[in-house]
Amino acid sequence: MHVFVNRVDEEGRRVAFRCTAGHGNAVARWRGDPLPPQGTDAFVELTVPAPVTEWVPASPTAAQDMAIGPAGVVVTGEVPGVGGPGDPVVELRVGTDVVLVEVACGGDGLEPGRRISFVSPLIEAYPYEL
Repeated sequence: MHVFVNRVDEEGRRVAFRCTAGHGNAVARWRGDPLPPQGTDAFVELTVPAPVTEWVPASPTAAQDMAIGPAGVVVTGEVPGVGGPGDPVVELRVGTDVVLVEVACGGDGLEPGRRISFVSPLIEAYPYEL
């Protein structure tokens, strides 16, 4: 995912960023060295380190984006794919990229084309080079 780094907290190894395709700001723990410079673009793989236990339907016109909420990062996206029986991984399109999310109860009630929102107390960002 292509992101723009707004702020860097060196002590907590956290970065505030926005998806280049979105408008909301989010925060993630940076899992690479070195930390990115503030005010620069980066390519990252985003992960949600704990299974998502609750989600809500989002409007078909809701932006596929991330935003800071009172309990963590609010992630809104469209489901392009759901794992099969016994596979708890769901693909979630956020902006122009896909984030793999592990869900509790195997993704019951999730189907391709559906938009959902959930809150994660923590997001992790793993940088990579193109």
